Amino acid sequence: MKLVVQRGIENVTTEEIAASAGISTRTFFNYYLNKEAAAIGEPPGYREEDMEALQTGTASLAADLKTFLDKHMETLAEDEAVLRMVGSVLRSNEKARGILDGFLASERDQLTECLFARVKDRQIAAALASNATDVTERAIRLWEQSESLSLIAALDIIWEGLLSAAQLLAASSE
Repeated sequence: MKLVVQRGIENVTTEEIAASAGISTRTFFNYYLNKEAAAIGEPPGYREEDMEALQTGTASLAADLKTFLDKHMETLAEDEAVLRMVGSVLRSNEKARGILDGFLASERDQLTECLFARVKDRQIAAALASNATDVTERAIRLWEQSESLSLIAALDIIWEGLLSAAQLLAASSE
């Protein structure tokens, strides 16, 4: 990863990445489709116990979803240096961005199923899941742009914006 950040993903070969990791190129391709996939790795997914808590929660849906997102953000914050490096790669490489989009689509589908079990409406569950993954992505972008914000603080700001937007939509539909 450091090699990619130092020189840019376009200027590094898979052979160089494999050599810096102390493995053969053949071994590299046993684990990764391409250098972009290696550069971003597999983002931490939602934890099973957090999804179960969201699905069976007894607080308001908003409160349970916010708790779920807080826990996911805490997981992401465990290695902020790697998160910043991955962000650097994603901003400079469309292929890497496409790989991450695939991971995010899978997370969104998984979260949709979890929320469907709770709200019993697939369209509502899908909208909630889409907003949840968007909030996470926007919070990370805000955090990357600010030296003084923690990931959790960035999430809080984006979450409040989402709630305000939802209130505006609800008020305008009455």
